[in-house]
Amino acid sequence: MTDDDVDPKDPRPEGHYPRFASNEWHYVPDELAQTISLGPAGDGEPGQDWVLTYTPERRDEDDREKVLIRLTPRALQELYIETKDLSPDARQAGHTAECGLCGDQVPLEDAWPDNRQEPCHPECYAEAFGAPPWADL
Repeated sequence: MTDDDVDPKDPRPEGHYPRFASNEWHYVPDELAQTISLGPAGDGEPGQDWVLTYTPERRDEDDREKVLIRLTPRALQELYIETKDLSPDARQAGHTAECGLCGDQVPLEDAWPDNRQEPCHPECYAEAFGAPPWADL
C-alpha cells in the first residue's frame, strides 16, 4: 500500500480490521512520519511515564492536532514486548524494501540504488553492473 492508496479522510482500509471498524483511525503519511516521537513525559525524572506523540493527516492542514498517548511503565513494557523480536518487515516500519534486481528484501541502510534508482543489494548491483572501485564486497 502506498501513500496514494490511503484516503486521509478514511484511513482504515476498506474491508480490513473489522474489530476496530468503529474506532477513530488516523493516517501518518511519510512526510509526517517525523512527527512521531516516543520519550519521557517531562525532564526524565525517575518513575515518569512516557508519551508517544504524532500528528495525523487531516482534511484541512490547519486542522491537524497532535495526538499524545501516555504510556505507563506497564504500557511501555507491553509495547516493547510486542515489537522487540520483530523484523523490520514484520513491524512494517519501512526499514526494508524489495531489491529491484533479485526481489528479496534489502535493509535500506545497506541498499544501493540500481539503474532505475530502486534500492538493491550491493551484491546484486555488482553482479548486474560491476562493482565500483571503492566497493568492499
